[in-house]
Amino acid sequence: MRFELLGSVQIRDGDRTVPLGGVRHSATLAFLLLHSNEVVSVSKLMSAVWPARVPPTGRQMLYNAIFRLRTILSSYGGDAELLHEGPGYVLHVRDDSLDVRQFQAGVARGRSELAAGLWGEASDTFRDALGLWRGPALADLAEHGYSWPESTALDNARTAALESRIEADITLGRYRDVIGDLEGLVAAEPLWEQACGWLMQALYHSGRQADALSLYRRTRAALVSQLGLEPSPQLQALERAVLSHDLEYASTSPALHGGYGRP
Repeated sequence: MRFELLGSVQIRDGDRTVPLGGVRHSATLAFLLLHSNEVVSVSKLMSAVWPARVPPTGRQMLYNAIFRLRTILSSYGGDAELLHEGPGYVLHVRDDSLDVRQFQAGVARGRSELAAGLWGEASDTFRDALGLWRGPALADLAEHGYSWPESTALDNARTAALESRIEADITLGRYRDVIGDLEGLVAAEPLWEQACGWLMQALYHSGRQADALSLYRRTRAALVSQLGLEPSPQLQALERAVLSHDLEYASTSPALHGGYGRP
């Protein structure tokens, strides 16, 4: 049995998707999985399942959801257990049966490989970790208005892992491989100079000097109009390197190797 949160909330039994029985059941399962192997109090669980207002029958509805989930776990076998402990419930699952824990382990391994300068290994590790995602975290719950800090943190971790994979690929000279992902990052955050610098480099080394310069002009215009700021000295220097075909600088510019947060 496999539990999945990196996309819609699912329990998988081999090739089959196990019916969960409604959004409240999915929300209960998801919140317990986000806090797997630790006790979640009944009050905290009810507040998560009914974020606007817990209904008068909320406690009984929660018990019904717990009963349903226990029935599923016992019916399909496996070693996952949903137990009542202390003030609440704990869902015991193996880390290798929960996609969130697999992703987090992969990211930690990838970061260690980056720190050791193992760029190829890091790229592969981050790629495998990102491959666990099927869409935004808890996508089906988001459609019903759920917006937990835990799901936001997961989506942010996904973006950070993508950035790390891109950094590794650029270091390896895999410029064409990263253009699509970088275009998505720049479209989402047009004021983020680090992503702009990465994309300028990737475009330049893919024979698209004009596109790299056009991107710089758009980024500069956005920074000036929205923040009243000129691009950083690093990004300005990168533009000059692209203009002058300074291949060595355009591969090693500080604008491409850290130093920027998001605006």
